[in-house]
Amino acid sequence: MTFCIYVSPSKEVKATALFFGLLAAIFSFLVASGSAAYAQEEADRWAYDTVINLPEDEPLSELLALSSQMYQLKDKPPVSLAALRRRIDTDLEGFKKVMNSEGYYSARITHEVDRSVNPSLVTFNIDPGPRYTIGAFRVEFDALQSRPGPLDPKDLGIDIGAPAEAQPIVDAQKKAISLLANRGYPLARFERQNAVVDYTTRQMQVVQTIKSGPLVYFGKLELTGLEQINKAYLLSLSGWKENVIYQEKTLKRVRQIFLETGLFEAVRYSIPKAVTYDAVVPVTFEFKERKHRSIGVGADYSTSDGAGVSAYWENRNFFGQGEKLRGDLRLSEITQEVSASFVKPNVYRRHQNLKAEASLRIEDTDAYSEEAARVYVGLDRTYGKNWTVGGGAFFELSQIEENGVSDDFFYFGVPITAAYDSTDDLLDPSTGFRFSTTLTSYLGLNDVSSDFVTTDIEGSGYYSALADKRLIFAARARVGSIMGSSRADVPAVKRFYSGGGGSIRGYELQSVGPLDDSNDPIGGRSVVEVGLEARIRITETIGIVPFIEGGNVYKSMMPDFDEEFRWAAGLGARYYTPFGPLRLDVALPLNRRANKDDAFQFYISIGQAF
Repeated sequence: MTFCIYVSPSKEVKATALFFGLLAAIFSFLVASGSAAYAQEEADRWAYDTVINLPEDEPLSELLALSSQMYQLKDKPPVSLAALRRRIDTDLEGFKKVMNSEGYYSARITHEVDRSVNPSLVTFNIDPGPRYTIGAFRVEFDALQSRPGPLDPKDLGIDIGAPAEAQPIVDAQKKAISLLANRGYPLARFERQNAVVDYTTRQMQVVQTIKSGPLVYFGKLELTGLEQINKAYLLSLSGWKENVIYQEKTLKRVRQIFLETGLFEAVRYSIPKAVTYDAVVPVTFEFKERKHRSIGVGADYSTSDGAGVSAYWENRNFFGQGEKLRGDLRLSEITQEVSASFVKPNVYRRHQNLKAEASLRIEDTDAYSEEAARVYVGLDRTYGKNWTVGGGAFFELSQIEENGVSDDFFYFGVPITAAYDSTDDLLDPSTGFRFSTTLTSYLGLNDVSSDFVTTDIEGSGYYSALADKRLIFAARARVGSIMGSSRADVPAVKRFYSGGGGSIRGYELQSVGPLDDSNDPIGGRSVVEVGLEARIRITETIGIVPFIEGGNVYKSMMPDFDEEFRWAAGLGARYYTPFGPLRLDVALPLNRRANKDDAFQFYISIGQAF
């Protein structure tokens, strides 16, 4: 059994304890305050400025400053002279490494500490001395069986006699491995490097040793991860050849071919790692397919064109070989259209596509009313990264009403197109150029359908005035002409019109150009349009776009520049999204026509105006 005795302290004992506790707290506060003041005094005492004296080599001075603890820790002064000297010693060692890496192996580095000023001044004096050069460079191989041929130092970015800088020598290791991968040695790896500096000749001799590994030949091409895509199609597309020497660039080219189909999210390739002797090895490509079906909707509105909605459905792998089948629906106050298109890629050869289209359209404007059906078949082919050319043929049957008179037209047409595009984005370009020209021959197949040829040329350019794309200047121009028939003999729907969201903002749809007695547009045989925008980003998501546009439509085959251009200017707002900018533009006609042009027009859509 345990007994506890509790003794209640007297009031005098409690008061005494309280007094000594309060005294201890005051003492602790004074000690802490004194320590903080002392620490601040010591920090102020050992604050410093740093100067690097290096004759006429500003880039080297920047490298030294970036490697310096004295610069990096300037805002955290050392607590003692010993700590300051440790920083100085660290910089002296680091500066020596920097000078060596730049080829200055005889550099002399001294320092001074001036404590007579506050803050103290630490000065590094650097005499770089002569710059050493590369006197010799070679690559040796530690091979299992076959031995690669010699590697030319120039192919590795090494120039004999050049400054003995460290970075080119380090880069040469990677370049050597890359070169060997294109000469049949994909498993080569860097082993060691021996660099000797001769202080007498002021030259460096470098020997790099590489374990080349076995000589490898391409074997069978294996494709894994495919779900809905035809394997035979990809094999034929690759142009794969067996029993040829392994080349890394071949695999990169084949991978790019597969990615260009647009069917895959990722494509990776590999070979077996356990290859110890020269051998023919299989190459495996692993795929991750994209979703092949998608649907989309859109909407737009303008005071000149009215409201409109659109929708589409698309399958990008309809028969398992990258065929694209797409259906589109467009409903607006002016146009109702349903269309279908089919694209068969890589027909007969890569980058050559077979296209087929069919559409039904109803259009009702101030200039005409049209009901039309059209079918088209053609080929297009890309050349390089930027050019696309194409041609085909179509039949078009339409009923067109103009000024209360309705006629049925039946045409066979042959369009030939050429386009160049070096821009960096489809909906929001910031650099590059776009150019397209279309020459279409129309052959009338009934009595009222005349023969004629249309030419339409359009181009635009984009220039980023600031590095972060905060200011982009964009300009466009268009010229078109109709040859072979008079304006009256050309169906109203085939004539040129201008005005509206896609041409000259600020004017009603198709209203720029010749008008009839009722002030309705009648179209012309030639057209000229120009436009200029300054796209200014205020934030990452908000921007403004001041713009000016002008042009005219002419009755004659060639533009008559004696006639006045119709000019408009405006201001747009942009909200940038991952799928493209949302656009709101307000435009004012600068030379309004009485009883015809409104005071302003506005437009809401997705994507830039051009």
